[in-house]
Amino acid sequence: MKAERSWGPMPVSEENGRFLRQSEPSLSANSPYRLHIRALKGRDQILAVTGMLQDLAVRCGQLGAMQDIVYYLSKPGVLKRIPQLLLFFPEGSSAKPLEQAGEPMGALLLFEYYLLGSSLSLFTTNDRSGRNSLVCPIGLRSFLAICASDYLIEHGAHTVMISYRNGPAAALDSSPQPQPPLASRLDARMASREQDIPDYLPLADSYEATLATIGQRTRSNMRYNRRRAESRLGCTFHPAVDISREEFLAFNRETMYKVSDQVASWRYDIHQGLAQPLFMGLRDKDGRWLALIGGRRFDCGSEILWQMNRDGLPQFSLSLVARSYFIEHEIAHGSEALYIEGGTSHPIHFSFVRERLTHLAVLRRSLRAVLTKKLARHFISEDNDLARILFDPVIVWS
Repeated sequence: MKAERSWGPMPVSEENGRFLRQSEPSLSANSPYRLHIRALKGRDQILAVTGMLQDLAVRCGQLGAMQDIVYYLSKPGVLKRIPQLLLFFPEGSSAKPLEQAGEPMGALLLFEYYLLGSSLSLFTTNDRSGRNSLVCPIGLRSFLAICASDYLIEHGAHTVMISYRNGPAAALDSSPQPQPPLASRLDARMASREQDIPDYLPLADSYEATLATIGQRTRSNMRYNRRRAESRLGCTFHPAVDISREEFLAFNRETMYKVSDQVASWRYDIHQGLAQPLFMGLRDKDGRWLALIGGRRFDCGSEILWQMNRDGLPQFSLSLVARSYFIEHEIAHGSEALYIEGGTSHPIHFSFVRERLTHLAVLRRSLRAVLTKKLARHFISEDNDLARILFDPVIVWS
């Protein structure tokens, strides 16, 4: 499916356009233009433009975004969902085939949700970090998020939520946001919520130098529990795990917070599709797996995508032990930052660099939107970002 929508004029300050190439249309207030949105639906259509998305991420300074998009396109969930990609182009590209339209000025990855084979008309991004959802120059992110929401509402959506990075507060203050002409203004309500989140742990040139930047109690626990696991369990680190699917699924059933066989199978299979996959683990003296970590490298960073720890050994803090080995290994391979997909509740997050995350929600004034909100109470956990913005009594809807 391909669809288009024109917006304009769009006055944007020169500061907002500082990330774009000189050959691209000017984004200054003196040269407005109209914006066209193209929608791609489904895994195959989106994977076909992977190169375009990665080039866009580099131009916008969002290194690593969209690099392993296959991971997010196939990630299992409670409800069936179909990915959609919105591409934002300046005027003049609407009549051209996609491969001849030139470089997009932005891209947004989100998902349409289904129940019992029918669309819920619910669209959300599916990246709690906001790093891999909206890719565009920082000064245009709020503008394009609002344009995308209005586009989706006009094309049948009843509930939309977009989570994206908006940069530090200083960047927001210096980048005034233009307001698009919302065609859906009269039949929809909009609300936004901002939060500062722990983004990544800076990695120094050595493991010990990195530990020195972490809180005293956390680094003491990392050293103590690692020595204890080695002396009491005979723990050894394996930077390249070789394990069969059957063994992997069997280990999952013996772990804390085990997942379904479907999710475990997806973790095992998707590992092969990553650009620079990481698969590490810990064994005890008898050769049993104690912990497994799946991750990836991108640019100068390393990311833990999932982790599995053997149940019944809480006193050894296997999660922290495995991460200490992971950090040491990645520092030795030149990594400068540690990311954890989905975040972490461990106190180590207090040593992370923080980033601004914005959640934009739009609800159509309709019975379906009301029913979707009621349905969310049963299918969406309370810590989900959509649930937080839908049910927060302090949020102001306009």
